[in-house]
Amino acid sequence: MKGGDTHRKNLQLNSCQAKDINRGGKKTNNNPYKWNNSTIDKILSKQEYCGDVINFKTYSKSYKNRKRRDNPKENWMIFKDVHEPIIDRDTFEQVQKLIQKTKRRAPKPENGEKSMFADLLYCADCGNKLWYHTNSVNREIHFFSCSNYKKDTRGSCDSRHYIRADAVEEVVKMELRRLARFLQTNEEEFADLLARKTNADMIAEQKRLEDELNRSIFRNESITTIFSKLYEDNVSGKLSDEMFMELSHKYEVERFDLKSKIKDCRERLVELSKMKQNKDDFIKAIRKFMEMDVLTAPMFRELIDHIDVYEKQGSNKVYTQELVIYYRFVGFISIPQLPEDENFKADTRLGVEVEYIPKKTA
Repeated sequence: MKGGDTHRKNLQLNSCQAKDINRGGKKTNNNPYKWNNSTIDKILSKQEYCGDVINFKTYSKSYKNRKRRDNPKENWMIFKDVHEPIIDRDTFEQVQKLIQKTKRRAPKPENGEKSMFADLLYCADCGNKLWYHTNSVNREIHFFSCSNYKKDTRGSCDSRHYIRADAVEEVVKMELRRLARFLQTNEEEFADLLARKTNADMIAEQKRLEDELNRSIFRNESITTIFSKLYEDNVSGKLSDEMFMELSHKYEVERFDLKSKIKDCRERLVELSKMKQNKDDFIKAIRKFMEMDVLTAPMFRELIDHIDVYEKQGSNKVYTQELVIYYRFVGFISIPQLPEDENFKADTRLGVEVEYIPKKTA
């Protein structure tokens, strides 16, 4: 995911004119192709473009105070699919996941382009992201290391989890080819494996949603009782009008949030019955990869959610390093080992060999 500054430069280079730049009034910018970073960020994060209407983005502390304050997102009231969308929801949600990740400066030109794996590799031990680096001596060598490593960043992770960027690319390509071969030669078994995987995920997600739904319903009913008590106290004079208004607003916001949460849980429970679509989407993405000669960034992000990287194991200059690939739609999947399957090996430096092992079992 490129940062706002990169998108702004691309729009400027491609001569994309900003809307309403020629309106009357004082002109602070005479260049119609100069975009602002905050404008790009606002466009990418505007949920209304999905066809939604969002209420309660702001609130006031009291009816006597007109100053509006930003409301936490959990207190928003969201009405989905109210008007015609200009972007599909799946693409929007993918972009939000990428935006939420740590924003870093664009790489220096002498270090080459940013890796397609940046923001998608994670430390298997501490859970933090792996940062992308270029070797200061040999600019041709690009690698990742744990952003929480205690010797590099004063973090808490005991190991660096160093891995070469070219090694990651080779491992991912080999694993995708292995999936493609398995799909090509054992399509029924591959479909059955995905069905078992999605069924297991569906049961776990269903239980979580049902628990959350029950909690929200119970709390919603409790707030109704609280409202009645507040009203009685206000009528009897035990509670002032100002305090009654303030507490009423507080609980009203919470009730709107609960109603939205209840609606969302019920919708997602219904959607669980449609998890078969995830399996079909994953198979479709694998078939698309089979038709391509090279692994591109869009293709990679369509297939893979993230990769966990373990620390190297071994001694005497012969090491192994395990990677766990989590795919979009289905998460981690384990397919049978085929006779022709091999792991990728590389000489990371003179006399040191590392064998990269994608995890095969959960």
